[in-house]
Amino acid sequence: MKEKKQVGDIDPNFVCHFCHEQVHLEHSFNIKGCAHFYCQECIVKFIVSNLQNNVTCIMCPTPGCSGLLDPEYCRPILPNDVFDLWGTALCESLLETEHAVDSTFTCDFCVEQIELKDSFNIKGCAHFYCQECIVRFIVSKLQDNVTSVTCPDQGCPGVLDLEYCRPILPYDVLHRWGKALCESVVMEPQKKYLFCPFNACSTLLIDEEPDDTKQAQCPHCKRVFCVKCKVPWHTEFDCDMFQKLRDRGEDQQLEELAKNKNWRRCPSCKYYVERRDGCSYIKCRCGNAFCYNCGVQASLTSHTRHCPSCHK
Repeated sequence: MKEKKQVGDIDPNFVCHFCHEQVHLEHSFNIKGCAHFYCQECIVKFIVSNLQNNVTCIMCPTPGCSGLLDPEYCRPILPNDVFDLWGTALCESLLETEHAVDSTFTCDFCVEQIELKDSFNIKGCAHFYCQECIVRFIVSKLQDNVTSVTCPDQGCPGVLDLEYCRPILPYDVLHRWGKALCESVVMEPQKKYLFCPFNACSTLLIDEEPDDTKQAQCPHCKRVFCVKCKVPWHTEFDCDMFQKLRDRGEDQQLEELAKNKNWRRCPSCKYYVERRDGCSYIKCRCGNAFCYNCGVQASLTSHTRHCPSCHK
């Protein structure tokens, strides 16, 4: 036997005036600013049809009603592609007013009056800012090692991703963001990483060597580098000496290397020269001749076995 409906029971269904179907109240959607409601599926179709007709300010389907539908209010029932389409359409409709009396807006970042054509709307929300400020915002996030960039408005679910922002990004920022995204995917928190120090290579490497390892070979370019100093391998200095000299500058490094190698500087052109064997008479590539031991000027046409000054 069918159970009799009690007098106080409420029918959980309603008839949608769009599709004329019986719909459960859980799937209803009431219009903002009025008492009308319809099924969610019909409201989405109604919004899409308006957007296809280039209508972005969408009113209640009931003629003459002042109820309103806006993107943020309808977000819970809208597919992402419809929400994005609506947001883009709203921005485009603003840009179409460029030749109207007020074709500028105030950017909430720089608080400057900006042409609407130079605005950039955030993906997934209704916020927009000037393009220059968005680029600066992204750069600041990358400097803080943040690769997943969200809307600058606190608490907003809008996002900025690389492909979406590509049209306004300078090449160096685009490249840096892409590289950071790759590193964030590859890197694991429990591992140590370093880059090959040779500019032509710069391969990301996993440091799996013992802590006391100093010399390593890049598996990509096959060149040797110092793991501790993160530079091409320094054959003439140990790590402590190299780091001290590096802090003092390249000139100090060269002077220390010349001292260790017993190089001499030509008195004329100041270039360093090295004697491998033979007597003390040196003729520099600049044409100047001098004694390798004491630096005294020597004859360009002839020389003796020993320097007449230091007798070596």
